[in-house]
Amino acid sequence: MTLAPAQRRDLALLAVLRGVSFLGDFAALTALYLRLAPAHHAWAIAALSIAASLPLVALAPIAGNIVDHYPAKRLLTLLGLGEAAICVGLGHWHGLAATILLMLALSCLVAFSFPGYTAMVPTLAGEDNIARAQGVLQSSQAIASVLGPVVGGLLVGGTGQSWPLYLDAMSFVVAAAATMSLRHDRRPTPRSVITDLESREGMMAGVQLIFRDGLLRVIEITVGVFMLSLGMVNVAEVFFVTQTLHGSATAYGLVGASFGVGAVAGSVLAQRLSQDVARLARTVIFAIVVIGLMIGVVGLVSRVGFVYPPMVVAGVAVGFANVAAITLFTVRTPERLRGRVFAALGGVITACEIGATAFGGVILTVIAPRTVFLIGGVAATATALVLGPLGLRSDAARAPMPVPADDAP
Repeated sequence: MTLAPAQRRDLALLAVLRGVSFLGDFAALTALYLRLAPAHHAWAIAALSIAASLPLVALAPIAGNIVDHYPAKRLLTLLGLGEAAICVGLGHWHGLAATILLMLALSCLVAFSFPGYTAMVPTLAGEDNIARAQGVLQSSQAIASVLGPVVGGLLVGGTGQSWPLYLDAMSFVVAAAATMSLRHDRRPTPRSVITDLESREGMMAGVQLIFRDGLLRVIEITVGVFMLSLGMVNVAEVFFVTQTLHGSATAYGLVGASFGVGAVAGSVLAQRLSQDVARLARTVIFAIVVIGLMIGVVGLVSRVGFVYPPMVVAGVAVGFANVAAITLFTVRTPERLRGRVFAALGGVITACEIGATAFGGVILTVIAPRTVFLIGGVAATATALVLGPLGLRSDAARAPMPVPADDAP
């Protein structure tokens, strides 16, 4: 379906503001890691990573519920201004305790803005253009994820450790202003038309919907195992490239860049995906199989140069998987529950990332980095091949399950 001029304007604006915001986030996080690494032990880096991730898990039910019950533009604008203020604080106060506490506060606000922006996409682009819109957004965010660390490193080297944080603050202000200028707004269902079922849907309605819908449950579990595998590989990657393959720091950076370039290409190509539920599910499953195979291939190579091609292919598959998964969860979910569903999805993925990072650090003390790549590749591929067909054959793949109600008022 063709986008109307107002939809094209809003989608382009959303893609730019999310890209700018992500660029600022990655630059700021790079600066914070560089701030803590020389003066503190590894536990300080771990604490910063936990502070950046834990609120997305702990606040998921509350955040999704708030997102579904307040007008999106007003809520997201206030969140953006709050995030900007916290980033100014991070640029001003450099102590370890202040850095950890302010990062924790920033992540608490991000826990609300992530499901807020994701749930707003169908409002901007229309229900028939979800895959196209998500492809545009994922492309913008993937580009930012590649450029952000580079910008952060250059700013730290050229201007000191504060300016990347001030840049992130400015990106949040720009995002807040752009959000208010959007012509479309996601609003809660008016009280006059709320049904008895909707009035009893509580904070856990998103989690309940996912795990009562056979297809979404299978996809969620498959994605969770995939994120665990990918998280372990991310921990092992620097040791595999620099120690096992004897690559330079530049070679390690190029590995991440090749993956990022692939992710951008995959997100662009995924804009043409059909919104048929079964096709979206097959795309997610096939993409995870490809990623698992490519991770396994990387674990078998003997020279750094051989790492780049499979990493590009894995990145393309990740781009497809991201767009297909978000589109699948969007079209499978009633509009009034999308904030809670995306908060739940983000919480599960983040929890898997935290667990994978911790487990990866432990497992690397007893297993070689190459073996971690092989285990991660086999685990992701096997899970998708075993669980994927079960979900596609389930009744849920042909007809959505009833939306659950929560007994809480």
